[in-house]
Amino acid sequence: MTQHHTVLIIGGGAAGVSIANNMRRQDATIDIAIVEPSEKHYYQPGFTIVGGGAYTLKQTLRNEADLIPASVKWHKEYADSFLPEENAVVLRSGDKLTYEYLVVCPGIQLDWHKIQGLAETLGKNGVCSNYSPDTVEYTWECVKNLESGTALFTQPPMPIKCAGAPQKIVYLTADRLRKKGILDKLNLEFCNAGGVLFGVPFFCASLG
Repeated sequence: MTQHHTVLIIGGGAAGVSIANNMRRQDATIDIAIVEPSEKHYYQPGFTIVGGGAYTLKQTLRNEADLIPASVKWHKEYADSFLPEENAVVLRSGDKLTYEYLVVCPGIQLDWHKIQGLAETLGKNGVCSNYSPDTVEYTWECVKNLESGTALFTQPPMPIKCAGAPQKIVYLTADRLRKKGILDKLNLEFCNAGGVLFGVPFFCASLG
């Protein structure tokens, strides 16, 4: 089965739904469709705040259907392959969607297994990540229970979901420890795989 849309958006995260809503506000007649398999939408920039204890995970959660305009077609599917020479996308079901304009914003896939041993220990043993709703609440468990020792924070090389997130949780953790009066009892180490602390020189100067 083949369907055609004027604008086809791959991904219904913050980028995809923002584009769909902005385009709909500008033109009520244009044929827009989104390909997004999940019924739940997480506002992922809030995950660092969850890890820092200022948000709950529930505060970042919305129903996907509530964010997509009723006049935008929602294909609740995975995009399986792209056929740019045909202006087409094939869905996992085998159906094909053709388009005049394509917007690709599916997000980044988390491949924990590519770091040896990470998948087996993530979410326990003091190993946590703010990049997944399945792991972010454990970050807060670790932060609020810190009393002594060394806390190690890492920032991988690009591309990553948010370049500032690995640093934000360091600052949130330090603030939490300072308010508890025990910051001087811990060693916070930030290991950055990049060449500079932050990619924008204006902010890098103040962060350093």
